[in-house]
Amino acid sequence: MQEQGDYHLATKKFTQAGDKIKAMKSLLKSGDTEKIVFFAGMSRQKDIYIMAANYLQSLDWQNDPKVLKNIVTFYTKGQAYDLLANFYAVSAQAEIDDFRDYVKALKALQEAAKSLVKISPNHNALETLQHSILGVKQFLELHDSAERHDFNLVIGGCKNLLSQKEQAPTRHYDI
Repeated sequence: MQEQGDYHLATKKFTQAGDKIKAMKSLLKSGDTEKIVFFAGMSRQKDIYIMAANYLQSLDWQNDPKVLKNIVTFYTKGQAYDLLANFYAVSAQAEIDDFRDYVKALKALQEAAKSLVKISPNHNALETLQHSILGVKQFLELHDSAERHDFNLVIGGCKNLLSQKEQAPTRHYDI
């Protein structure tokens, strides 16, 4: 059935046979997002939640709040906090690179940190993530100072950021 491209029928047969993982893989091949989300929600299996969240990341989640919400929900239900933290870190980087929205990036980085703490409060990537959070906060403070025309504070803050950047760990979260 799958070889013939009838992924929905294959999904049905795998489900009837009790193999939800193969059923989900067939659905993923179909690309039917609505059915993938529905099936994942009904399956109540960690692996299927994770598969659905991974698939949803390939969609335009930045412009579709429903997709974004489902990614977070499925990673959370799948207890894949490392994947959730990585997703938040990627979305923070996208907010900065694509939209220059440092406020949203800060929120995403903070959510990533919360996710890592659920795994372990001593997670290796947490220190790097906290350093990034601090850097974004400092940038936002400098931006506010510039809008208030407090240029002495801005110049001093920029020098401080540059000196910190030389000493900072690389921005690899290793999540």
